[in-house]
Amino acid sequence: MPEKEMKFIEGIMKEEDITLIEPEEEETCQKVEACQNCGLCLTVCPILEVLQHESYSGPRSITSELSRTVREFWKAKDIVYYCTKCGRCQEICSKNVPVPKVVSLIRSKLFKQRRELVPKSFEAMLENLQKYGLAFEPMDEEARVESAKGRLEILGLPYVPDKVKSHVEVLYFPGCQADNLLPEIRESAKLVLEKLGADYTLLPELKCCSLPSILMGDSETIDKLEKDFIEKVKNLGVKTVVTTCAGCTATLEEIRKRNNADFEVKHIIEYIIEDIGEEKFKKLLQNHPEHVSVTIHSPCHLDRHLGKYTTDYAEEILEMLPNVGFKKLEDPERCCGAGGLLNIYNPQISKAIVKKEIEDIQKSGAQTVVTPCPLCLVQIDQALFKKKAETGALDYTVFLAKRLYVA
Repeated sequence: MPEKEMKFIEGIMKEEDITLIEPEEEETCQKVEACQNCGLCLTVCPILEVLQHESYSGPRSITSELSRTVREFWKAKDIVYYCTKCGRCQEICSKNVPVPKVVSLIRSKLFKQRRELVPKSFEAMLENLQKYGLAFEPMDEEARVESAKGRLEILGLPYVPDKVKSHVEVLYFPGCQADNLLPEIRESAKLVLEKLGADYTLLPELKCCSLPSILMGDSETIDKLEKDFIEKVKNLGVKTVVTTCAGCTATLEEIRKRNNADFEVKHIIEYIIEDIGEEKFKKLLQNHPEHVSVTIHSPCHLDRHLGKYTTDYAEEILEMLPNVGFKKLEDPERCCGAGGLLNIYNPQISKAIVKKEIEDIQKSGAQTVVTPCPLCLVQIDQALFKKKAETGALDYTVFLAKRLYVA
């Protein structure tokens, strides 16, 4: 159909509140009908824990909006942007109703047919993704390297130049935050891979995994980023894509499945346990002079969107490290409140959610909390700093690098 006619039809659909459900979305819509209105999801929703029912009706109402007539559909705009997409509602649901997918579906419809209803606070990130293919404006390369060296020096870690080559075993995919805002994570992953003896490369030009675009519902940018990723990985001929970001891991794994791609996607935690192995990893460990007690915050994108085995792996690695005392949180799966772009849409609610996590962290008595997710790290670190807590926060990969490279 000619583009002019398509735009005319879309205009009519918008005027008449007609929502077109794509064939690939039918399955999600059908699963929504399985909701029994039992209310179990309301007992685990992190938003409801903070807001109560007065101003937020919870995940059950998200599914009910989708099952109504199309004219009621748009009323969900006041619900879906509050969702962190943590997935606890789906996890507890006896019918496995995919609320996170429903949220994505509704947001994508709002973006395409009711763009004026998309939160204005998303605009800066949206522009960056459309202009640079990254969630944040990229740093100048020279400035990025200088920033990385400075942060590594503070951490007592060495700097190794980037490796960019083809036909290697491993591609390290740092993600937008580690590449532009938290270079110590990007550099620490390189150090860990070096220590593990991995034959790895970075991309000559990194693009976003597409998660922020998914959260905003920008399907056009999602498609571009997905095609860019698949094409680059195939051209490199790598067998494994290693990540340090929970969101990137879950998103790239979905992309891999959708494209039946012949490579694996693994968080560096999975890579250590599954590809390096416990025996070889233990041989790399040295006695560290400093004893530290550590707890771990498990990101929703790993624990629920990939699998709880990732948390088990993370704990196994920590327990292998010499002079590290591991302390488990009472609720290690609690959402930190930063996901789903809630930290941008409503920072106040996002910060109110993380307070519960901070209480749990402090109760553990650990000196340091580590998390394998840059987004969770920033959220938790800022909350600990604001509370003037004695507990420090570190990215999981940075913590590993500090224990592997003994001064």
